[in-house]
Amino acid sequence: MADMTFLYLLGGTILALAGKADAADSAALLRAAGINTGGPVTVRPLRSVGSQNLTLSDIRHLAAEITARHAQGVRAFVVAQGTDTMEETSFLLSLLAPSDATIIMTGSMRTADAPGAEGPGNLRDALIAARALSGKRPGVLVCIAGELHDARLVRKMDSGRIAAFGSPGWGPVGSIITGRVRLGMSPLPAPGPYPWANGTAAARVGLLTVAMDADPLSVTPYADPAWDGLVVEAMGSGHVPVALAAPLAAIAATRPVLLVSRCPQGDTDGHGTYQGEGTAAWLLANGLIDAGSLDGRKARLLLTVLLAAGIDKVRDEMAGWAGMGVV
Repeated sequence: MADMTFLYLLGGTILALAGKADAADSAALLRAAGINTGGPVTVRPLRSVGSQNLTLSDIRHLAAEITARHAQGVRAFVVAQGTDTMEETSFLLSLLAPSDATIIMTGSMRTADAPGAEGPGNLRDALIAARALSGKRPGVLVCIAGELHDARLVRKMDSGRIAAFGSPGWGPVGSIITGRVRLGMSPLPAPGPYPWANGTAAARVGLLTVAMDADPLSVTPYADPAWDGLVVEAMGSGHVPVALAAPLAAIAATRPVLLVSRCPQGDTDGHGTYQGEGTAAWLLANGLIDAGSLDGRKARLLLTVLLAAGIDKVRDEMAGWAGMGVV
């Protein structure tokens, strides 16, 4: 089993036909990528949806499948899905799957029937990377357009270009060129994986992106006790208009509220460079929790997983994430 690679299909553009609801023939995709399903690659179709319709339950199911195969000795996995939520699904999978498994996520920007469809090439690169890195570089990576991106850092940067993914401030961790995998850096290992017991419902965690002169009414819905937590994407290094400061502090007194920056890269001002109501220093002193350099979408997933895992001291756990890489 150690020589096997499991390929999971979730749907998306890589298996889509332009202007049609029906999916493309997955066997044709595999043939175009030069994959012999009778060989060391085992294919498992799990879903056939656009990635905007993938759910937390879908990725939990995928993580459980990978965990089961990992227990049997499999170390290399590839997941093909739509690109719209890949930055989120890859990060969520990194929180739930075995930490010593090598998992490569891939997809495509062009449909399977488009001229120059890059899906087969991306899939082949992903399989090459999974095999080459198995046992050497565990974790979840996104493989698109000949680049490898770490799940914690990657973002979809463009809605239409072939090279749609990037890791702002960091760049790719590696590349696949003419079948050769080359690693440029290895990000610090993240905490986890975290347990999420069967039958445990997902916590309701909101995401609020703060805009200039935002109305306090934008905060009010999250005061509803139906919400279990909140992530605030604040301006710059973590600041909000004064009018939002007290309402956010009031919510933070009753449930976890994480603070991140809405900027594509950078950190929150945990050192208190700026002072006064609404600054990052004020918010952190009044109950919000520093989530460091995570973006809002990933911070939301992390808080959801922490709450599902029954971690009471969210602030203590987040200190490890906010301080990751700080020397």
